Amino acid sequence: MEHGNLLTRQARSFQSPALRQITLEVQKVGGINLGQGVCQLPVPEYVLEQASRAAHEGVNRYTNPRGLSSLREALAYKLEHHNGICGLDPETEVLVTCGATGAFEAVCATLLEPGNEVVVFEPTYPYHVQCLKRYGAKIHTIALREPDWSFDVNALAEAVSEKTKFVLVNTPGNPSGKVFSEEELRALAGVIEPYETLVVTDEIYEYMVFDGRRHVSPASLAELRDRTVTMGGYSKTFSITGWRIGYAVAPAAIAEPMAAVMDAIYVCAPAPLQEAVARGVRNFPDRFYSDLSDKYQGKRDRFVAGLREVGMDPYVPEGAYYLLSRYDQLAPGVDSTTFVSRMIASTGVGAVPSSDFVRDPSRAPWIRFCLALEDDVLEDALSRLSKLSPVKAV
Repeated sequence: MEHGNLLTRQARSFQSPALRQITLEVQKVGGINLGQGVCQLPVPEYVLEQASRAAHEGVNRYTNPRGLSSLREALAYKLEHHNGICGLDPETEVLVTCGATGAFEAVCATLLEPGNEVVVFEPTYPYHVQCLKRYGAKIHTIALREPDWSFDVNALAEAVSEKTKFVLVNTPGNPSGKVFSEEELRALAGVIEPYETLVVTDEIYEYMVFDGRRHVSPASLAELRDRTVTMGGYSKTFSITGWRIGYAVAPAAIAEPMAAVMDAIYVCAPAPLQEAVARGVRNFPDRFYSDLSDKYQGKRDRFVAGLREVGMDPYVPEGAYYLLSRYDQLAPGVDSTTFVSRMIASTGVGAVPSSDFVRDPSRAPWIRFCLALEDDVLEDALSRLSKLSPVKAV
């Protein structure tokens, strides 16, 4: 019986978020999945060509667990010129990971012991929380306040102590689209300054920032340079979510055990795909990234306008390719999971309920849409959503 209880506990620790079930529901009705963040835009042709070329050139063997030197060097260059993180040693401070997810797994395995405290901002990315729980972290949550998703610095100061291993920052944020400003990051630096607390930051959407804002990497600030682990990747930037090419940047004393963790779990990220990304990073002009941001801002603006016509109340994201929208004007008193199920049944359009992102979804009558699809698909989704009609709680 004890063995059965152990297996049950282990299975629960790996439960999938609601977005996986939403995907299945949409597939059953042949609908449009605006839930799961699988980028469905085309991969840059140059990147595809370089993947094939690298494979034919023989880049098919295990790499150094830290990643190919060509990609680590390209990342060090990119991080200095695009992120302002200067003086990186690609041999000791830069790691290639199996996506940003693989980077965070290595971070948690390296830094955390059961009972260590971690501060996160809510709404949260569910995989971050699941990973923290697997490693036995005690999680303190700081609410991001609607509609601009700001946070109370005093609340952050109350949550951080000498027991806090790290503060987790996701900027631009999933699901909120929040872009942390330099002022906010400096306030965070001031809060953790008296302690040995680190900052761990997920910047996977770094090239999707709107309305003239700029992405600020915490490690670009002098006071955080030596106490930040930066995670990112090219899944979203190059529309290659299935390639699993991410990265982590950390002080050498942290990067070394992280590399050992990665070696033990999956050895290395796919070799020819690493090389293809390295060549893309080296050769794409800055205009590629500004065009990407402009493209997503256009999608955001059109979808915001469309949702308002439908009768929803969207929050206008500052970055990333997600959009949160309140639905309570259409369905007052209806929980987000029920609303999404009804929406799929009546329109075929799927989104993710707030229950994936907050502890108390009853206080969050909103859902998350993914905008990483072609414009005609998004227009079709809006046309379908126009069929929604007001409903009452059961």
